This record gives sequence, structure tokens and C-alpha cells, in this order.
Amino acid sequence: MMSLAALLQQQHDQLTQMQGLLSEEFELLKQRRALELPTLAERKQQLLSAIEALDTTLAQQPDLQDRLAHQPDIMARIADALVACQQQNDTNGRLLELSIVSNRRLAGFLNQLRDRNSLTYDAKGNTRSGTRSPGIKA
Repeated sequence: MMSLAALLQQQHDQLTQMQGLLSEEFELLKQRRALELPTLAERKQQLLSAIEALDTTLAQQPDLQDRLAHQPDIMARIADALVACQQQNDTNGRLLELSIVSNRRLAGFLNQLRDRNSLTYDAKGNTRSGTRSPGIKA
């Protein structure tokens, strides 16, 4: 069985890895390289599973709270890393939302252009959007 100090160091290392993945995700979002996000999301999920498993192992340690009180340095580093991960994740979420809004706006604009270019009139003189006309056969 690993010592508590080794488990805590492993937890800090995993959080540092997560910070790296979140920074990578930020760069992908910033550069609009969305096709690379699913692979990164899978790596993040695998790391989250490892973090969760380590949390379970730590929770099973006897007298955990008392022993953690004797590890203030590593606990402070873990807390700082966790806060940094949460902040970067929030930033990435906001950037993703902005990207989605921008993409929707672009799609709406393209639809308007398409509709303008395909505006037709029916027999009664009403405007109709679309390129299909029931009377024309190609």
C-alpha cells in the first residue's frame, strides 16, 4: 500500500496533468479546432476516472483527517491546483458558449443569404423561399 504522502503527490500530479489538458482545450477552442476536441475530451474523461479512483483510495485511509493535518504543504498545492483547474474549466466553458453563439449567428446569416438567393414568387404573387417549383421539371 502506498503511503499517504505518495498518494497525495499522485493526486497533485494528476491535477497538474488536468491543468495541462484544460490549457490544451483552451488553445483548441481559441484556434477554433473543434474537430480535435473529442479526442481531448476522451483523455480528460480517462484522467477524471483516475482522479476519482484515487479519491476513493484516499477516502479509505484510516484517520485521514488527522493525517492530512500533518501534510499542509502538499494539501495547499493540491488546493491551488484544484482551484486553477476549476477556473480554467470555467473559462473554457465561457469560450465554448461564445463559439456556439458565434456559429449560430454565422449559420443564421448564411441561411438569410441562401433564402435571399432562392426567393421566388408563386402564381398569386406571394414570395416563397426555396428553389423548387412544382411546375418546372428538370
